[in-house]
Formats: sequence, structure tokens, C-alpha cells
Amino acid sequence: MKRRVAIQTAPKRLEIIEEELPQLGEKEVLVKVESIGLCHSDVPQFLGVSAMGTDSYGRRAIVHPLTYPRYIGHEPVGTVLEVGSSVSSVRPGDYVGGPMGGFADYLVTEEKKCVPVPKTVSPLKYCLAEPLTCISNIVQAANPRFGDYAAVIGCGLMGLLTIAGLSHSSAAEVIAIDLMPERLALAKQYGATICLSPAETDVDRSVYEITKGRGCDVVVEITGSLKGLRTASQIIRYSDMFDYTGRGKIIVSSLYSKEEKLDIETGYNLMFRSPIVHNVHPWYCEDYHRTGISGIDAYIKGILPLDRMITHEFPLSDVQKGFETMTSGDLSYLKGIVIPD
Repeated sequence: MKRRVAIQTAPKRLEIIEEELPQLGEKEVLVKVESIGLCHSDVPQFLGVSAMGTDSYGRRAIVHPLTYPRYIGHEPVGTVLEVGSSVSSVRPGDYVGGPMGGFADYLVTEEKKCVPVPKTVSPLKYCLAEPLTCISNIVQAANPRFGDYAAVIGCGLMGLLTIAGLSHSSAAEVIAIDLMPERLALAKQYGATICLSPAETDVDRSVYEITKGRGCDVVVEITGSLKGLRTASQIIRYSDMFDYTGRGKIIVSSLYSKEEKLDIETGYNLMFRSPIVHNVHPWYCEDYHRTGISGIDAYIKGILPLDRMITHEFPLSDVQKGFETMTSGDLSYLKGIVIPD
């Protein structure tokens, strides 16, 4: 059986080829793809800077410099067509998503990577299990207690979904922080109780006043920039060396891929406040499948309205345009999906 798949042949260059699918292994699954999400964590590879891979010991590691051709993409959702002889958790006709890899019309993946999607979901193309798992993971790790002050720095897709999730928590306030007024308007729409722009206000002073001098108990920094981490270090609450009253918690972006330097002020802030810092990439999950199922359930219930945030759709033949749009800085873009054509 043949499939059409996108391969990267050079920095910022994708091509569609036709290739033979490998024979199905005993623990593998054949999936007909409904859609694939465009994800910013693939941008470093698209730009030719770096990618995720393994080192000479088989450990997960940065790949740099990149060699070509190489596959790209990791957010498909689709329908199971065939299963290997030892597969027990899914069967033909089931909907599945997860980190299965590749912009293609068909794929062969391992059973363990398949997160089940209920057959009641319609349309299937918007129920992207992988980013929903990521958001479920972030919200579970943030876990503000009753009366806590929570903040989210960065109101792109992942920030907005995090705000939507935290709006159903018992936090006293969910504070959205972003430079763009258009994004702050969306943050308000999706559950932020307070919106702050560093371009218009002193965020540190504002948070001090909002929290009555306490500072935020939980901060989710999701810009992927050290400037965002600096803001997080300014607004997280202080620890105390001699009168311990607990520590604040910073949830950091799953991927920092820019060449940046940690500034001195951030270093001092992190020392004085000594927050717990969580990197909540999906590898942080205690149980990936359970976390994914929770995210999908929240999507179905309307708690994580991913379908309302998908702003662009591209046919597989235009996956190049999809990446160019995602990296263009166009404020109308939140999330794009690619549809096999």
C-alpha cells in the first residue's frame, strides 16, 4: 500500500512524495489520517535549526546539524484500518490520535502511541489528541489550590487553552499576560479574569496589588522565550529562608529553542523566590494515555474548546504554506491543521 507524505528536503522546504508503507508489525496499527495539527515545536526543524532525536547512546537528544530528507509532524488523528496480531487496545474502525508522526494520508504507528478518541466526536478532524494531552498535562501540573492566584504568560493557542482549563479550577484569579491586545481579548473570552499587557502596565506592580503583596502561586510561562521566564520570575511569590510558608510554582514552556541568555535579574529573582519549576512536556506525564483521555474528555465537554481556536486549514499538498503561515507572525493565526487531499 502506498501513501502520500511530506518530507523536509532543506531548511524551510517541504515536498510531497509517494512511498510504500512498511509491512504492519505485530504491535503496530495502520491509520487513515483525518487531519494533522501544525505545531510550533516543529518550527526549529522547519527552519533548519534543530530537531528532536537521539544521541549515540540512544538517549533523547537535540539533533544538530540536520540532515535531509527527514519526516516532520506529530499531531495526527484518524481511523484505524488494520491492526497487528498482538494489538489488543484498538481495533479497525476506532478513532485514535497521539504522537504518531508525519504529515501523510496514512501511517503505521505503534499501538502504545494511540490515544483513543470516542466515536461520538464529530467532526473528528478538530479533536487533536496530542495538543489536548499537552494541555491536560499542563493544567494537572499547575493545579492551583482554592484561592490561589494563577497567571499565564503568552496567549497563543496553548496559552488560551491553558486559561480555558484553569478557568474551571478553584483559583481566585486567572491572570493573562500578553503584549497583543487582540490576544488578551481572546484570553478574556476563554476565561481570564484579569488581563495585563507589559506594554501598557508594570506587570510586577499590578500583580503585587492584585495579590495584596503575595505574588502568584502558580505561573504558566508558555511563550518559549526567556523574556517570558523573566516575567514569571518577577511575579511568582517569594519563599522565605527562615520562615517557610511554601513555594510558588512555575510551569515552563515545553521547548526553549532560541539562542538567548539568562539575564542577571531573572537569576536573582529565581534565587530569592526559589519556585518549583516544572517542564511539562508530555514526557512529564505520569500516565500519557490517561492524561490524553482527560484532555479529550475536556474537549468533548467544551472545557478545552480547541475546535473554536483552529483558524486555518490546508490540504496536504499545501503543507508548505501551512508552515509559512504558522511562522509568519500573522495575529489571525492561532492553530492550523492539514487535511489529506
